[in-house]
Formats: sequence, structure tokens, C-alpha cells
Amino acid sequence: MAKYWRSVGSHNWCFSTEDGIKLTLHSDTEIVRHTKVKGEVSPYNGDWFYWSARRGTYPGIPTREAKLLKKQKGRCSHCGLYFKDTDIVEVDHIIPKSLGGKNADSNYQLLHRHCHDTKTATDGSMHSKECAKT
Repeated sequence: MAKYWRSVGSHNWCFSTEDGIKLTLHSDTEIVRHTKVKGEVSPYNGDWFYWSARRGTYPGIPTREAKLLKKQKGRCSHCGLYFKDTDIVEVDHIIPKSLGGKNADSNYQLLHRHCHDTKTATDGSMHSKECAKT
């Protein structure tokens, strides 16, 4: 007659075979937390900002923008306000290329168009562009 109750590691009375196959304990299962979907939101209602910020992907939006929305939790890096589906958004270099910034994921951010204009006017890249023209 086979003996199935054994000591495995620090666990006594573990149900297992001689080959080492054992029943998994509940405590061996990793806990995965989920974020509740807000209110009446649906993937089919056209709120692509919400789903891009939540999932990092959405069929009607470029992958880079979707990833940035998720990374920024749906907020503009400049003003801190949430993006709305009517907003015009632009991908911006945190450190402008004219000042040595790279084309790397870590150097991109998503901004409202008007915030992008404000940031560009104050980050020194406008001066570099004007100097390049002369």
C-alpha cells in the first residue's frame, strides 16, 4: 500500500508521491490585486484614455502613448490634470533632443498640447532652435 502523507521541506503531513509531486498549499499561491473598474465604464464606450491608462494598451491609440498614459496614471506630467478624451495630447522629450536628450522610453512623457507649448517655451529648447536658425 502506498504512503502519501510525507514531510516535504518544512511541511509535515504533506500529501505527495514518492516522485515529489505534491498538492499545492493555499499559501503557495501568490496574491494578485486587481483594480476595480470605475462606475459605468466599458471598453466599448470610447473612453480610450481610461483604458490606456489602466491597461497600457488600447486599439485606437499608438503603443507609446498608451504606455505613457499607464506610466503617468492618466495625468499630464506638466499640469498634473487627468487627460480627457477631447484633449489633444503630444509625446514630449523630458530632456529636449537639442539639449542632449535621447530617444529613449525613459525620456518621453505625454502632455496636453498647451502644456507642451508652455514647457517648450521654458525648457531652453526654443532658444536652441532659434540659435540654429541664425
